[in-house]
Amino acid sequence: VIGILSDGLVMMGVSSFWQMVIKGLVIIVAVVVDQAQRRLQSRVTLMQMARAG
Repeated sequence: VIGILSDGLVMMGVSSFWQMVIKGLVIIVAVVVDQAQRRLQSRVTLMQMARAG
């Protein structure tokens, strides 16, 4: 995914500084989304366990 993003940014003529900024933001967003999904899944699992018994 990062490689495709890099290729697209190069084709668009984005400077190397902004390429690094954009890639960093994409990574940060991916980590935040992953953590949110994990927290939600753990809450769902705990609720299911509590209801089961």
